[in-house]
Amino acid sequence: MIHPQRTIASLLVLTGLSLPAFAGDAPPGAFTLAQAKAGKVAYESSCGICHLNSLRGRVGIAGELPDPDTLPRNYQETINGNAGQVPALAGEEFLAKWGSKTAGEFAVRVLSASGAFPPKGADDSTFLAVTAYILQSNGARAGNQALTTTTAIPVNATVAKARPRKP
Repeated sequence: MIHPQRTIASLLVLTGLSLPAFAGDAPPGAFTLAQAKAGKVAYESSCGICHLNSLRGRVGIAGELPDPDTLPRNYQETINGNAGQVPALAGEEFLAKWGSKTAGEFAVRVLSASGAFPPKGADDSTFLAVTAYILQSNGARAGNQALTTTTAIPVNATVAKARPRKP
């Protein structure tokens, strides 16, 4: 025998339990927490030298650390070749440039850029980990799915309603 009150109550419970998955408050996770943790270490050993550990980039003013004159030649050439400027990897400037592109597209760019500056102990997954760390530093939350070059989630969607973290 069907009990309408129990059926309605069951549906309400099931609907209530499933709402968080569909509520849209949490942006989709484009990477795993393990990727972001590994990416922080890799970023600081390579990318952070030019883009700075704060991910704010260089603006070409005196006193930016590390001092470009103390860096290996290939880093100096890159910094000096851009009039002392290196783009930010966090904040509005970064999101204006990469927000509409996918996390996978950004990962491919990180791979391309890191070829001349490979992080210590780099392997085929290091650039994905660095990308995950950069996304996390912009406020993206980790999920259960690992980041790949085919991850189709737009960068803006990963950081929706999230605030940039201070690295």
